[in-house]
Amino acid sequence: MKCKHCKYPNKEGWFYCRSCGKKANESKFTTNMYMGSDVGKRSDIEFSVVDSDTHMKNLEKQRQAKHNKYWKEKINAIR
Repeated sequence: MKCKHCKYPNKEGWFYCRSCGKKANESKFTTNMYMGSDVGKRSDIEFSVVDSDTHMKNLEKQRQAKHNKYWKEKINAIR
């Protein structure tokens, strides 16, 4: 394999050419290839409309519940 710019040999398969410093090869992966794949076609993503205040309150409740559960288990482990 050789660099697409300067034709310097690239036996190790480096991403950038060791001679000229430019990209040695064309990209084998593009965004279009991703979107055409099975992973790119996922339809299980849910969108909802929640304002940031409500979202932050929900996060705080979850964090507090996790914190309380952690300490409850720690205290019960000591007893």
